[in-house]
Amino acid sequence: MTTYLDEKLRRIEQFAQYLRLMGLRRHKVVKKDDCFIIFEESAPEDTENPCIKESAAIKVDCFANGGSASGENDPVNLPPADWSPGEPFRYIQFAFRRECFYLELPNNTVFPYEAELILQQRPGFYWAKNRPDFRWVRGNWKDMLTWDPLQKVYLYRDEESAAEDMAFILFDVWKFPVDWRWYIKASAFHTKHKFEQGKPLD
Repeated sequence: MTTYLDEKLRRIEQFAQYLRLMGLRRHKVVKKDDCFIIFEESAPEDTENPCIKESAAIKVDCFANGGSASGENDPVNLPPADWSPGEPFRYIQFAFRRECFYLELPNNTVFPYEAELILQQRPGFYWAKNRPDFRWVRGNWKDMLTWDPLQKVYLYRDEESAAEDMAFILFDVWKFPVDWRWYIKASAFHTKHKFEQGKPLD
């Protein structure tokens, strides 16, 4: 009988295999452009022209009035009462550069209290706006301020560690079942290279 731990380890290896594959694509196939992969909780509505999803941070702000001073029952520390896994804003994305790759959680993917949990329990995460020394942050400063992403950088051959961080977010923070079906979208940023465009991952 498959246990929870067995299935979680299987998913971690599955995620790591895709991250290794994207590294190979970046260096051997695309070569002169950076690439990305997105793991989404639901099938993309339009894989050719994906829409921008509502920001979770904005949604939380709508519930911020009337919280206690102690924060014990402060709605900012809680998802909306009607929220459950399956809403469309949950996804994790990775960008693959020549020298490294990084995980990114824009503010439309994570509630503030979840971001704090990730920062406390997984070393190496940072707010992108606090790291303007990184080239991709400097080049996209307006986007960084708009989406205020949480990021973590990895060296190639560290895909297993990245997959473990991803599993922590998906299964421990967001509480998705380990057998949840994910959908993958992967492409180069500026060239015509397209890989998966909504492929299910069980």
